[in-house]
Amino acid sequence: MIYLALIFIPPIYFISRKKWGGFVFNSIFYGLACLCVFSIALIFVAPFFWLISFIHATLVYKKESTERNINLLATKMAEKMKQ
Repeated sequence: MIYLALIFIPPIYFISRKKWGGFVFNSIFYGLACLCVFSIALIFVAPFFWLISFIHATLVYKKESTERNINLLATKMAEKMKQ
């Protein structure tokens, strides 16, 4: 489900994580992409703004995932060292 949010509506990812700074930044670019789609003349510019929004959300997701995995690995290593 989170992957669908990352692809289609990236600001939703930041709302679900309660990251308000990222939400504002991402919403600006996603909003610009939507405005470009609604104005037919700029429809070819919209993918550029959507791509910025998508890449930002994806990079933050990857960073959180990596941190979660590192913490899990460190915890397991600490448990093993105690034995």
